[in-house]
Amino acid sequence: MKILMKYYLNYSWSCSENYESLEWYDTAIDKPTQEELNVKWEELLLDEMREHRNSLLRECDYTALPDYPNRKAWLSYRRKLRDFPTVWTEGMAFPSPPG
Repeated sequence: MKILMKYYLNYSWSCSENYESLEWYDTAIDKPTQEELNVKWEELLLDEMREHRNSLLRECDYTALPDYPNRKAWLSYRRKLRDFPTVWTEGMAFPSPPG
């Protein structure tokens, strides 16, 4: 349902909420196939992961200041966060901040 709300406008579900019950009202584009929706789902998960990662980076921006205590550990953590999308799989935990 989240992918339809994010990427598409004119649709409705019957009460069963499966692909077969998806009624398409958008005359500008054809109803997406189940495979196209699966691709969009993967894109949505990646977008959500990146949004969370960006939030974690913003929360610790101040730790990159030259005089911040334990700065090297924080810079390493921030590098892991920036690299996270290259290793991420669904359900994978984010790196932990330094203690």
